[in-house]
Amino acid sequence: MATWGELERAQPATAELLRSLLGWIPIAYLATVRRDGSPRVHPVCPVLAGDGIYVAVAGTSAPQPSPKRFDLARDGRYALHAMPGKRDDEFYVTGRARLVEDAAERRLVVEAAKHHIRDDDWVFELCIDYAMTARWENRGQPDTYPVRTHWRPPPA
Repeated sequence: MATWGELERAQPATAELLRSLLGWIPIAYLATVRRDGSPRVHPVCPVLAGDGIYVAVAGTSAPQPSPKRFDLARDGRYALHAMPGKRDDEFYVTGRARLVEDAAERRLVVEAAKHHIRDDDWVFELCIDYAMTARWENRGQPDTYPVRTHWRPPPA
């Protein structure tokens, strides 16, 4: 598994694509694994802070607490797909989530977030084992095709 910083240093264009997508629409779809093994998909607002990519998941004080927090704490597997950009560019990562329990790390995430994170929201770092981007050549034409990049961290 790799951190966001490791991906950013190894694949700067890949990282820049996510930054530009989040700058346009700061929402991505997070897929998690329910207890019964079925998928759960919800929108989230990823936070890039320090060397990590994080998500905050609504805790019990939210009007609708999120069941994603239990999925991620129990299983950890996730897939994150950013909203397509103005040219239908795509960014996708998979890996395992890690619950942030360190107060200083959590504070870093809360300060970097462009949205409110409640005191009882659960914050997870998304550790990365695979990243993919796609951009479209000849967009809007009959011969439109994707150009994809793929990245995996080097074996530990």
